[in-house]
Order: sequence, then structure tokens, then C-alpha cells
Amino acid sequence: MMLPLPTTIRAALDAERDRGRQAVAALDRRLGGQHTPRRPQWDCDTCEQAWPCDPARVRLAEAYGRDRIGLAMYCGALYPVANAELSGSTAGELWERFVGWTR
Repeated sequence: MMLPLPTTIRAALDAERDRGRQAVAALDRRLGGQHTPRRPQWDCDTCEQAWPCDPARVRLAEAYGRDRIGLAMYCGALYPVANAELSGSTAGELWERFVGWTR
């Protein structure tokens, strides 16, 4: 079932924020409680590397299997949340970190 498209900029921003919240809320379940991000730093709570760390990437890729588009969309929903919380990185660096690896 397709959701209705937002008709205003405000509605689009609200919808993006909601997708980000839902994606963050699902992280613990998708990662089995391991290698989850410590926010707002977005470091791994297990290995203390920048998140998504290599083990988190493997777990996410396994969770999505052959659905690379779904994986990219999920990570793309996390991107604006991280972009809002991390101030020391450029948008391009964060895009590569959160979404670029899914290719």
C-alpha cells in the first residue's frame, strides 16, 4: 500500500523526519542488539568505530539479503537523522558513510 505523497514542503519534511525516527527505532532489532550506534556521536557501542562499522554493515546487508534497494532506502532514512546530529562532517562525507557503501 502506497502512502499519500506530501503536498507541502512542511509535510514532506515531517514525513522525512518520521521515516528517520522509524529507521532509528528499528536499528536494535535489525542488528540483533549488537553494533548499534551511540547517538548523537554515531559511534558503534560495541567496537567504538564510526557507525555503521563493518560488522553493522554486514548485519544490515544480511538482514536485507538480495534487496539492495531496500537496504539503501533504509540507510537513506538514517542519513538525515545523522546529518542533523553530526556537525563535524560534510553532507557528502555522511552520505558516503551511511548510504554509499550499500552500492
